[in-house]
Amino acid sequence: MKVIFSIIIFALLAACGGDHARTPPQQWKDLTFMVETRPPELRPGMIEFLVLANRGSRKRAHDLLVSIRIGRSGRWVQSIQDGNTGVYRRALKVTDPETDILSVHIKHKDEEKLFEFPLSTLLPEKPAP
Repeated sequence: MKVIFSIIIFALLAACGGDHARTPPQQWKDLTFMVETRPPELRPGMIEFLVLANRGSRKRAHDLLVSIRIGRSGRWVQSIQDGNTGVYRRALKVTDPETDILSVHIKHKDEEKLFEFPLSTLLPEKPAP
């Protein structure tokens, strides 16, 4: 019975992850940031962005204020913290996934940091001609 239960749990965990593209990680002090999208297939239209924040290798960073915008001149919108999981969510309109850039503003206590994540890093690689 324990074996069956373990197989079911493993299958459920495997189904929850792995299909979503992530940007390469970016560092600030002891924090690591990556971005995922929902849906995972990036296309023009409304896309939900998930900013994933970790402290060290496994500890979730849940004490941040995270705002995002498309480009360098878009309007900043505050992301919604998803519990104490280190995930910050918000949907934005994407015009051109190949050229748009997601700007991420992080505030922690009295310190601030700005990151840029080119959305092209989330697109599948095109086959060589």
